[in-house]
Amino acid sequence: MKKSFFILLFLISALSFSSCGASGRSEQLEASERPQLIAHAGGAIWGFRYSNSLEALDEAYKNGFRYIELDLELTSDGEIVLIHDWESMAERMLFSEGVRTREEFLSSPVFMSLTLLDASGLRRWMDGHKDAYIITDVKQKDNAALLEKLKSILGGASARIIPQIYSFDEYEAVTSLGYPDVILTVYRIGIESEELGAFIKSHKLWAVTVHCSRLTEELLNAAGETPVYAHTVNTLGDFEAWRPLGLDGVYTDYFSPEHWPYN
Repeated sequence: MKKSFFILLFLISALSFSSCGASGRSEQLEASERPQLIAHAGGAIWGFRYSNSLEALDEAYKNGFRYIELDLELTSDGEIVLIHDWESMAERMLFSEGVRTREEFLSSPVFMSLTLLDASGLRRWMDGHKDAYIITDVKQKDNAALLEKLKSILGGASARIIPQIYSFDEYEAVTSLGYPDVILTVYRIGIESEELGAFIKSHKLWAVTVHCSRLTEELLNAAGETPVYAHTVNTLGDFEAWRPLGLDGVYTDYFSPEHWPYN
């Protein structure tokens, strides 16, 4: 009788553990596993920032990054490509400003002969790097529409996309697309710590991202258990100053997980 009771107790415990394990990636990700460093705009390559290029992705992965932020734009014919913007960055990378078609973009002469990517190129890279996660920084106003299109192109790899949203009212539109994790980034909006805290308490978020110039102890406290990242941080002192107050990590161009002293 006693033996049967313990067998039953074991089965109940096992079922309970299984149901918790299926609750989603965010809840499974332990604090010790959460990255302190996220590669910004693909990470720097050969001293050049914001390229979002194939070479930058490869370099970031080689240096130990498994979470990489990328900038997404639309071409003039409505296709998704990886570029920071069609103004100053197009001038720098493609030698002239202006929106291109997808074909024009991919065939353009490129600064330092870097390799440009569209969404299909990103899918090929993700298919070859199964443990890499991509954080999106959509430059178009309709964030959800681009993310819906991206999901259709990436297929199963879209499960490793972590979209950034730029306002409270984008949350429902993006999560309804089936993305398992979402980051609220507040660089486009003015937001009070009290508002942020209230939103976090009622919504599941992978993280909150704040520009380093807007970090405050009040904001870090308002985030509660939700991790907070600062962008873009390339000075160690900036991280060291905020880490004791609850900053979980940074988006960076130059730091490398392979040589990071705080893991």
